[in-house]
Parts: sequence; structure tokens; C-alpha cells
Amino acid sequence: MAIELTREQRAAVDNRGGNLLVSAAAGSGKTRVLVERLMGWVERGEDIDRFLVITFTNAAAAELRDRISAGIHARLAQKPGDRHLRRNATLVYKAPICTIDAFCLDFLRQWGHLADLDPDFRLCDEAEGDELRRQALEEVLEGRYAGIEGDPAFAALVDALAGERDDQTLEDVILDIHRRVQAQADPAGWLRMRKRDYLLPQGMGPEDTLWGRALLADAEELTGYWLGALSALRDEIVFDPLLDKNYGPTLEDTIAGLEGLRDALGEGWDGAAACFPIPFPRPGLKRGEHDEALKARMTAQRDECRKQLKKLGERFDVGGDEAMEDLRAMGPAMEALLDVTAEFDRAFTALKRKRRLIDFADGEHLTAALLTGEDGGPSPLAADVGKLYREIMVDEYQDTNAVQNAIFGALSSGDNLFLVGDVKQSIYRFRLAEPGIFLQKYEQYPRLEEAAPGQGRKILLSDNFRSRPEVLNGVNFIFRNVMTRAVGELDYTDAEALRPGRADLTPDPRYAVELNCVDLSALPDRSEEAGEEEQPDKDLLTARAAAARVRELLADRLPVGDRPVRPEDIVILLRSPGPVLRYYAAALDEQGVPWSAEGGQEFFGTTEISVAIALLQVLDNPRQDVALLAALRSPLFDFPPDRLAALRTLGEGSVYDCLCAGAERGEQDCAQFLALLSELRELAAEEGSHRLLWRLYGRLDIPAVFAALPDGERRRANLMALYDEAARFESGGHRGLMAFLLHLSRMAENGIPVPVPGGEGGGVRLLSIHRSKGLEFPVVLLCGLDRQFNEADAKAPILFHPELGLGPKRVDRQRGLRYTTIARDALALRLRRELRSEELRLLYVAMTRAEHKLILFAAVNGRGGQLAGLAAQAQCPPPPRQMASARSMAEWVLAPALCRGDSAPLWAGLDAPRPLPPAEEGLPWDIRLLSAGAFLAPGGLAGGETARAGETAPIRPELGERLGWRYPHLACADIPSKLTATQLKGREKDSEAAENAMELSPAPPQTVLRRPVFQGERPLTPTQRGTALHMVMQYLNYDRTGSFAEIADEITRLVEGQYITPQQGNAVNPADILAFFRSELGLRLRRSPRVEREFKFSLLCPAADYYPEAPAGEEVLLQGVVDCWFVEEDGTATVLDFKTDRVGLDQVEARAEDYRPQLEAYSRALSQAAGVTVGRRCLWFFSVGKAVEV
Repeated sequence: MAIELTREQRAAVDNRGGNLLVSAAAGSGKTRVLVERLMGWVERGEDIDRFLVITFTNAAAAELRDRISAGIHARLAQKPGDRHLRRNATLVYKAPICTIDAFCLDFLRQWGHLADLDPDFRLCDEAEGDELRRQALEEVLEGRYAGIEGDPAFAALVDALAGERDDQTLEDVILDIHRRVQAQADPAGWLRMRKRDYLLPQGMGPEDTLWGRALLADAEELTGYWLGALSALRDEIVFDPLLDKNYGPTLEDTIAGLEGLRDALGEGWDGAAACFPIPFPRPGLKRGEHDEALKARMTAQRDECRKQLKKLGERFDVGGDEAMEDLRAMGPAMEALLDVTAEFDRAFTALKRKRRLIDFADGEHLTAALLTGEDGGPSPLAADVGKLYREIMVDEYQDTNAVQNAIFGALSSGDNLFLVGDVKQSIYRFRLAEPGIFLQKYEQYPRLEEAAPGQGRKILLSDNFRSRPEVLNGVNFIFRNVMTRAVGELDYTDAEALRPGRADLTPDPRYAVELNCVDLSALPDRSEEAGEEEQPDKDLLTARAAAARVRELLADRLPVGDRPVRPEDIVILLRSPGPVLRYYAAALDEQGVPWSAEGGQEFFGTTEISVAIALLQVLDNPRQDVALLAALRSPLFDFPPDRLAALRTLGEGSVYDCLCAGAERGEQDCAQFLALLSELRELAAEEGSHRLLWRLYGRLDIPAVFAALPDGERRRANLMALYDEAARFESGGHRGLMAFLLHLSRMAENGIPVPVPGGEGGGVRLLSIHRSKGLEFPVVLLCGLDRQFNEADAKAPILFHPELGLGPKRVDRQRGLRYTTIARDALALRLRRELRSEELRLLYVAMTRAEHKLILFAAVNGRGGQLAGLAAQAQCPPPPRQMASARSMAEWVLAPALCRGDSAPLWAGLDAPRPLPPAEEGLPWDIRLLSAGAFLAPGGLAGGETARAGETAPIRPELGERLGWRYPHLACADIPSKLTATQLKGREKDSEAAENAMELSPAPPQTVLRRPVFQGERPLTPTQRGTALHMVMQYLNYDRTGSFAEIADEITRLVEGQYITPQQGNAVNPADILAFFRSELGLRLRRSPRVEREFKFSLLCPAADYYPEAPAGEEVLLQGVVDCWFVEEDGTATVLDFKTDRVGLDQVEARAEDYRPQLEAYSRALSQAAGVTVGRRCLWFFSVGKAVEV
């Protein structure tokens, strides 16, 4: 069958004689190549079942099998009498085309007895595995605690990790290390080998450890980079006499310092430490004509260099001997941790074997153990099994791990591996995939034309047959500038770049790549202490901007192929939909655009699923009040709230008891419900979960009831998905309604998605980037690029890395301190690099999903914010070190985009000079800077017209007099009975002192529903940071404020004492507090014989003092809280109020005047309530470190 293939595709199909690595870029037709290669083997007389084909998912395996079958039948249509093709048309359905897990399970069914595996084993499900892990860990730790007096290493581990109240941290660390080590070919061997890391004899320095070498290598790389960058700048300013005179000497001094550091790094740790700080003398101040653009670029680079070298210098603050002593101190604890993890693994395995269970990790390791010998080479069994396969084909090879790779290597004859993948799309490191396995072969294998016979070779497929040239051009522009070995673990060269493969698509400005930046700096500025409502969430504003753009695309009828775009052609891709999905759903609803989302927590939150699960819970146990009320109030039963309230009033006990009481009183609705419940509970005792659910659907007509509600088709699909999940659950050998409910509960808690039939056809799709891999969409909106990277793995109590081992903190129990070690620093450095590489590959996957139109959205701060910072350093390509320190995908997109010739909208209002456009920026982009203020109100919601007024009829005088009556004390009605000092001008805490205090100018009532902010989920708002600082000043021991370290220790004490949360503690800068206590005002405070904090007051004052319209004799209750007051040496009191407003030095005096009425109220209160004479009223502004007396 003649199929047009590119030259590279044809080579991948036909080449034989050695292992072949096919690096197939996005949309390059790798599945087609794999099928055609198999067809080539079949046409040569091979049978299809002699090929082991490993895919990443079951769905991919099924699709590949179908395509292979279609290929065989297409050839049969041309050669209907070919007996070999007929034979293979049947064999394709028994051919080993499967996932690695399915292969391992099938292998163990046949050969597991050699590993003493029970022939009747079954696969352990997630819930069962969690329970066995808990049981095994409990047994291991109980045994260890019992012998802790004779086990100092374990005691050290407990000291290092056990919390104040329990050992949950220790348990979590053990489970995490155990999970991660499963990706190693020999987990037990890895645990043993890592113990050697902490065998550190005296005389050994940091440079002799793998961690020290990693840190020194990084320092050498950073030093070399800045030497090159600053030397280039030094050469460039020679041609500008003024810049040369002002900046030449300081650059030379810094370069000399860097050269000294470069030389010292080769000598060892202490030699490098002696080179810090690197000199950065002030530049000269001569004025005159000069190149402003060059100066701006040089200043930005010099500032960035100073910042990075200062951070590098902090790494070398600890001397070599001290660094080694820290490691030796933690060595016993780490060895104990590795031993306990190994012991837990043995206990967990024993419990599984006792129940004839294995999990997926067991399947891989048992298979690898049977296929490899003691020397690591193939076992005799591997040789025998390997003879069954003419070739071993692995799809998505970039997502394999070490144990899977060992299996492939053991089965291979050395020249029959066909490996297909794209390391730029390796995005499953969190599932323990190791892209380095692919990269190693990619770098080692020569190109096909350079390979010797029998030698491994590689072929690159770069022709993209999916996307328009605008999309490909945009992807290439970003990744040529950003992806390097430092960020992405691969240099994105012309060889890796995407090439248009479709001749029928020519550039069209309607399909230009769009970059939409929602400018948050355009929002109105609000005082963080004024108690006003916080700004809308930036994700909501971005969602509204994206929804408005979707509405425009649909209105403009953007052509997609030979028809206008439809909602189902559009996808909104998000890094992590969970926290923001509701914003996008609401924004699309505001625009009247239909949408559908992947399952997960949103699935379990729908009404129909909540009701169905509540019914199952009631059938399991009718005395669950919440579930029973949810069922009774649902559309399935006629129990309105008033009826339920009446039942509860007349009965006692649980809701079920109240229903029984109602039935005994002869109330028909109660009796009917209880009869139905009894019938269904009898059914539940006999049927499995999925059959019970089906009978429940039929008995109560549940799908029909919910299908009649708005969005009925989606509701019905959700109910069918719940039934399918029950069937999947029971197909794994599980039984029981309670077990199924527990399974659903775990899925909901962990956000595990539930596949919803037809979920992809219900309008604009909302998907995570991970879920989009392997899919393609006509229009892609990639949103939330500004989301900051999650570095939780680099902040864990004990860091883990497969090559560098474990990275603990040093724990000094005697001094109550925890601080970093060089092992932890090295692991954190590597983990952060790998995280950014993974995030960059995620960006590549997301951008390459688009067929026709790619639209990027990011929230930015313009003038004075993130955009201004990037603009000051704008150059193309951006320095790799700059990209390696990016905190979000937006920085990777914006850094090169700012250099484009069509980026003028981004530069509006920025002071930095624009750089020259890059020589090769490709096709034009459509770049827009959108004001966030335009999306404060819901889009697409038109207000209704006011009704027209009718004519008035004459009214009788006496009626008019009665209707015109006015309350004689109306002036007093508008005056509140209570007033807080905050309302005069101040902070939120005063209003807390007066419950239900009215506002001076009551605002219209508003209901604002916000998602709760949990610790660590996102940064504190300015208001919350201000509150944190006030709380620290409230509880701080003023006697321990003489140094930065003392204040930092005090903040730690407040966190540990639960006065403030850890997030609040991290938000407070000890330097800001130290600046106050070192000021003249702070020193007077510390010398004072009497200091009062958080002085609450309530006193009656004449209302006319604050409301001139108030009649004489009227009084108002004034309430508030004074931050601090203290007695001066002259016996008078000073009122002190702390302010965290964001103000400049030129605004401080004016802002202080705004607070004068508040401080006058405080003075009045102290005089009347405390009987003290107030001599001074002072404000301390933390943002500028200045006191103002009013």
C-alpha cells in the first residue's frame, strides 16, 4: 500500500541492523511510522505477534491495535488471497500490544513461580495498598520505638523528624522515600548504596563529597557565565567614552573578582569561600551624552549579577570543616532512615504476599529480577523469552524509568530495540519517569547516516503535520530562545525545531499567535489598611479575559478548515485546573458559552453525583444525617425544607428516627420513603455496587430526573460515569458497598478524575496540560501562564534525588535550631533545575496542541512590576541563567516576546529602552496589553431597562399629609450609635473591637463568595501581610529586638507557639522590625518604664465632635485598639501606631495627616480611660522605615 512518507519517516520505517531511537517531535506522525514499520515486517513474512509493542496507556494500546488491524485489512483489500495477511488479521488481536504493567502481569502469570509468587495472585488496588502501608509502617515503627534506648541512630532520626505531638512527619518521609525509590531497578540496593554517602572520615572536605562537587560545579558554571557576560559588556562600552569612564573600572574590579573565584573553585571549598564578597564598586557619576539602551542593559545585567553572586556567597558562608561536621552529625539519622525504609519495604511486601497481592511496582521489579542476573546482564530466562520477539518497540520512551529500561534491555538481543519518543514532551517526572534515559541515548547515538553496522543510531522527525505555520513558528521562536541544557536539559537547535509538513497551509494573519497580557497594575490602588474589599482574584480576571476572547472568536466565525469555529473546537489549557476551574466555568457562563471539564473534584461536587452518593451512603447506614438530608432534599423526593424542619421538631434522635416517628404517626410521605429504603437495603445486601447502582437508577428514574434539569445531558453523562466507575471497581475483584464508598471518597480527596462519556463534546473544553498530551485542538487558549512554580519537592523535610541521595537539614536540639546542609543545598539545586525543565516541557506540550490558532494569556504587573523588570533585561536570546531562575511560564514567554518588533503594546508606559528586534523573529504575533479593570465586572451580562413611570392621579389633602409625614429625629437616624477609630482612618483591628459597628457611609450590601485560602496555597495579600506584621509587633518580646537574629528567633517562637501561622511568619521581614527598634523612637520605647500594647477602649463622646449635624446632647460610642503607648522620661505618654501602607518618602507626611483624626481619638481615649497625659502622637511607616509625629 503506497503511503507518502517523508525521507526521515521512510528511514525510520525501513532501517534495520541496530537499535533505533526515533526522536519524534509533536505532530510528526510517530504512530503512523510505528504502524508502517510493523506493516513492513509483516510484508517481509514476519507474524505480528512476534513483536512486543509497549505503549504508555491502555487507550493508546487499543488505538494502536486498531490502526495496525486497519493497516492489515487495507493490504488484504489489495491482496485478498494472501494467506499470510489473513493469518495476521487474526493474530493482531493476540499480539502483545500493551502497557508495561500489563506485560509484567502477563509475564508473572507465566513465570512468577520462579520468584515464589502465588499463582493465584491479584492486583492490589489503591485503597487496599494504602491500608497495608499504614499497617506495615505501624508495625515497623512500634518495633523501633520499643528498642529506641538501644538504637541511638533511630533516636537521632526521631529527634530530626518527629513533631511536637506525633511522628506524622517521620511516617510521611518514609512513605515518600519508599515511593520514589520504586523507580530504581534495585530499590533495596539503592538504599544500601546511599548509606555509604554518610561515611565521611576526618580529613574529608566538601569538595570530596558528591554534594560539594555538585555545588562547586554550579558555582563554576555561574562564575563562567558572568565572566563572559561582563567581559562582553566591558568590551562593548569601550566605544562609549562616558560609559567607559563611569563603568569601566567597576566592571574590571568585578571581573577580577570573578577570575579569582574561578581559579579558587578548582582548589576547594574554603578557597572559594575566601573570594566572597565579589567587589561591585559604585560607578562614576560623570554626565554627558551616552547610549541609554546600552546603559540600561548594562545596569540590569550588573544588578542581576550582584544579586546572584550574593546568593552564591551565602552558600559559602559555612566553612568546609563546619559543613562536614553538619553532615557527620546527621549521618546516623540518615542511615537509620534508609534502614527503616528498607525494613518497611520488607514488611509491606510480606503483608501483600500474605494476601496474595502485588502492586504495579512489584510487577515491574519481579519481572526485572527474573530477567536480569546477578551481574546485571540478561538472565537465561531473559534470553529464552527474548527469542520470542523479533523486535521490541517502545512508544513514549521518554517517560520510562530505570526499572522499565532494565526490562527492555534484558529482553533485547542488543540490536532490536525500536524506541520512539520526544524528550521535549517528557512531563511525568512526578510519576517517577526519568527523561535522562532518553537523553543519554539521544546524545550517545550517532545520526543514522553516521552509524556503523550494529551500532545504535537515531533519527529525528521534525516535520509537523498537525499545526499551521503560525503555531509552529511561534513555538520555535519561544523555544529557540529559552530551551537549553540549563533549562530543559536539551539545546533547542534547528535539528529540534518544528518544520511545517503541510503544503496546503500558508500564513494568514487571522491565525497569528496571540499573547494577551492582563495588566494588573491598571487596577485602582487601594490602601491595604483601609479595610476595603480586596481586589478580585487575578485568575478570575484572566478567566474573564479568556472567555471574552472565546466569545469574539465565535462571533467572528474564525474558519477552521472549511467551516466556522464551534465551541467544541476550542480548549482552555491550565497547568492545574483544580484551584481555578470554577473561575473559567463562571466566566464562560457569563458569556453564554457552553463548556465541559475533565472529571475529578468538580465531578464529585455536582448535584447529581452528590445525590447518588448520598443515596448509597444511606443504603449503607441510614443513620447518617447529612447523607439522609441530602437525599430527602433532592429532586428525587418531596421533602421541602419546611417539612424536614417540622419532622425534626416533632421527633428526637437522628433524622432517621424522626422519619420513623412520622411513619408511626401515619404520615404517608415518611412511610413511603421508609418502605422504599427497606426494599433498597435488602437489594444492597445481595447485589454488587454497579448492579445496585443500576437498579437504583431504574427504581427512582434518577438519570431521567436529572436529565430534565438544565444541562441535563452532562448530568446524565456524569451518572453513567459513576456507574462505569462502579463496574471498573468490581472488575478488580473488590466487593461491598462500603468498600466502593471508601474508594469514591479517596478519589474525591485526591482529585482523581473520573472519565465521563461524551465529556469532550459539550462545548469549550477545560483541560489540564497533562490531560491534553496526545490530543490536538483547532484552537488552544493557554491560560494561567503567570502561575508560580510549585517547589514543594525542594522544601520537603528530607530531600530525595536518585543520583544525589538524601538531603537533610542539620538539627541542633540543644539550641533549638534547624539549618541547611551542603547535601540539602545540592539536592535543592538539582531538584529546582529539574522542576523548571519539566515545566518548560509542559509549556512545549501545551503550545503544540494547537492546530490552527494559539492564544496565550498571562496576568502581569506593568509599570514597576514584573513586566518592567523583564523589560530592563530584555535581550534575545535571554541569558540561560535568567531563564533558569524564572518563577513562572510567563517569564519564558515574555522575555523573548519583549524583544519582538510587534511587542510595542507591552512597552506602553515602561521607561526602559526597547532592544533591537531579533534577526529571526518569524511570522507576526498579535500582542495585546489588556487592562484588568475591564474585567472587574462579569462580562456579557446586560442590565435591564428601568420601567417607565406612569402618570400620577391627584390625591386628597389629608392623605397627602399622612403620606408626607417625616420622622422628626431624622438627622439622628443616620448617625451610628457606635464609631470605630478605624473609620476615622486606620486599620481593621479597631473594627474587631466593636461588633456590629456601623460605617460612616454605609455601602450597599454585597455578597462576595471567596474560596478559602489554605496555608501554602498562594501568597498572602498585602492586607494579610500587614496583619501578620501587626501580630508580630503585638506579641514580640521587646527585650529581644537588638539584632536581626534575635528578632528572627522571636518570630520563630511565635510560629512554634501558634501565635501566628508559618505563612505569616515567613511574610514578616525581621529587618523591617529591626529598623524600627534602632530608630530614635524605637530606642525610647525600649527604655520606657511602662509599655502597653493593644490597648482596647470604649467611651462615650459627643456625637457632634464627629458628626456636625448631630443635635446637642447626642452621644456616640467610640471604640478602638491602640497599637502601643509608652511613658516617656518626662512622664507624658506617647501614642504609637504602626502602619504598613505602601507609600514613598515623598508621600509619608500627607499620609500621616490622613491618620491624624485616628490618633487624636486614641489620645482622647487614653486621657479619659487611662488617665494619662499624651505628649506625642507618632506613626511608624514600615515601608520606608520612618517615624512621623502628628
